[in-house]
Amino acid sequence: MKIKIKIILIIFAATLLTNKLFSQGIYAKINAGYGLQMSSQKIDYFHITNYSIDTVSSTYERVNTSLGIGFTCEGAFGYMFNKNIGAELGVSYLLGTKTNTKQVLIGSIRNNSLSSNMLRINPSIVIAFDFKKINPYAKLGLIIGIGKIMYEDDYTSSSGLTAVTEKMELNGGIALGLNAGIGTTYNISNRISLFGEINMVNLSYSPTKGILTESNLNGVDRLPNMTTREKEVNFVNSYTTNANTPNSQTEPRQELKESFPFGSVGAVIGLRVNF
Repeated sequence: MKIKIKIILIIFAATLLTNKLFSQGIYAKINAGYGLQMSSQKIDYFHITNYSIDTVSSTYERVNTSLGIGFTCEGAFGYMFNKNIGAELGVSYLLGTKTNTKQVLIGSIRNNSLSSNMLRINPSIVIAFDFKKINPYAKLGLIIGIGKIMYEDDYTSSSGLTAVTEKMELNGGIALGLNAGIGTTYNISNRISLFGEINMVNLSYSPTKGILTESNLNGVDRLPNMTTREKEVNFVNSYTTNANTPNSQTEPRQELKESFPFGSVGAVIGLRVNF
């Protein structure tokens, strides 16, 4: 009987010790921040540019942008294998900021905007220091994104008699890239700490589908009278056309894939809880 009691006590003590060891390494984080453009480029598919053309002179302006610009919020769980090495899995959401352009052609005006939203999964390796109050750290990992790109186009003729508004959404496919960050935590207590981080995202996204979600002419909805080919597009790596075969109006048209930049560099602040 005494032996059984000792065995039970040993198992119970071992369980407590194991739980304590594992709980020391597990943590959760929540943060928010803003990303500025990095690895920006000219986006040709939507003709994102500024120009002004009249009867005498013409002015053109190249517009470089990244769809990774915007607000982000993230939640993450991590585990420190020891005081210096750990792994982290984060899930973040990007609420992209609009890039606006304007084209003026002899009195007619076209205003364009381009923005994005993206859900991102970020597995990372964490390298940390074990100081008493302030603990610097660095992390490096992959970033996997599922998102959409929104395009808006508003056109008004020089006479003001014609006004066209269109909106298009691109989605489908998975974005893959790299994420790196450096930061520091400030321990408020044994369990709770504040942290700030500078992070960098190197990411591009090639959507596989596009759909026209709005098309108005002088306030009249044109979508009901448009064919599937006019409203939808499939982005592919290659396609073939045949002059002897008419295009089907009941199927999406095909166009070559475009890679859209989502690179960013930004700062986040947040709260970390150690379990």
